Amino acid sequence: MVGTGIFTVPALVRNATGSGLEMLGVWLVGAALAVCGALCYAELATRMPRAGGEYQYLSRVYGPMWGFVSGWITFFVGFAAPTAASALAAVAYLAAIMPQWNANAQIIPGLGITQGGVVAALLPLAFAFWHSLGVRPSGRLQSILMITTIGSIALLVLAGWLTGRGDWHGVTQTTTPAGSWWVALIQVSFAYTGWNGATYLAGEIEDPRRNLPRALIGGTLIVVALYLALNLFFLYALPLDAWRPDIAVGKDASERLFGEAGGRFVSAIITFTIIGSLSAWTAAGPRVYFAMAYDGLAPAAFKRLGAQSRAPIVALFAQAGVAALLALTGAFDVLLIYVGAGLLLFSGFTVAAVYVLRWRYGAEDSSHFRVPGYPFTPALFLLLVLVSCGQSFLESPIPTGAALLTLLAGFVCYFIGRALGWFKADLALLRHAASSND
Repeated sequence: MVGTGIFTVPALVRNATGSGLEMLGVWLVGAALAVCGALCYAELATRMPRAGGEYQYLSRVYGPMWGFVSGWITFFVGFAAPTAASALAAVAYLAAIMPQWNANAQIIPGLGITQGGVVAALLPLAFAFWHSLGVRPSGRLQSILMITTIGSIALLVLAGWLTGRGDWHGVTQTTTPAGSWWVALIQVSFAYTGWNGATYLAGEIEDPRRNLPRALIGGTLIVVALYLALNLFFLYALPLDAWRPDIAVGKDASERLFGEAGGRFVSAIITFTIIGSLSAWTAAGPRVYFAMAYDGLAPAAFKRLGAQSRAPIVALFAQAGVAALLALTGAFDVLLIYVGAGLLLFSGFTVAAVYVLRWRYGAEDSSHFRVPGYPFTPALFLLLVLVSCGQSFLESPIPTGAALLTLLAGFVCYFIGRALGWFKADLALLRHAASSND
């Protein structure tokens, strides 16, 4: 969760809302979405503790068609696009600490491909190679990145507040809004993306009925606290006239509090943090495509594991290849809304599955986690999803429409694949699985 969004989105949200308090309000609503979603996913995950996340839940609750579309959305919107956005954000911060490098210099003028875009495209491929070496080196890398990230954020916020060089009036100062509150919520949703990440590795977690809810809910609450602290840090550091829609907001804030040299040092840490987020996207997604291929709903090549590493190498490089192509576009703002809208919409279908399971099987079984505040908790999540996606479509129709078209294309591909015999799934078995909560 912690990585790209929190170090790029705040400036966009502050300019869109025109108010520090409204900016914090958007982050709090985004937090409510993430926490409600994590609570619902915790029940689904403990009822069906298998790797694959939404793919497993929707396949077993709604049927194989929805499982395929879930995997389709996961591939493009859930992982490839966020990986590309993370790579572009890392390049933006890298350019901030290397002013002699012009990341916007065009390599192919007619196509708009820049030096920064090429570097961003190479990053997913490099991490795909690293994660193809196996679970152990992959896990060690993620643990190191996670510990460094959380520790760095805590030190950054504390050191910034202790400098005394900022102004707490930045929290209450206002200016003319330059955007939409609801589009800002979609962008904030991108920053919270990843609250469901543990479900993709559910089949590899010890005692999932106990540890999955801890990972989903505990992890989300920790991130909410970190995000609010960082937003207060940015508002404290930057005066009203310094806010601009610059994705490298961490650099701007750090330079104000620590000077130019300190700003570059903090930017280097942020770059490292964003790269950690990129690494996480690269590692988690291919487990979904592996599960789909195992069920016959994705190309059989996605089942291929490395001879020594046992990592899904074809799925890793397929996702990284698409992410590299998206990174070449350099369209960071568009990717934010595309990812946020697409994932919110599909998370809504998944959260609705809690109602279906409760209707079919009830909640008497105490061996799995049960959503607190049911039925209101999932209802709040679904209401916020519908309103935010609807408003986003009205105000930013192109990226939101692209997310909807990606969803529809998944259904079309499923029916074409069925008609042409591309899928080798045992559909009767999947339907049986869909009728079972074990």
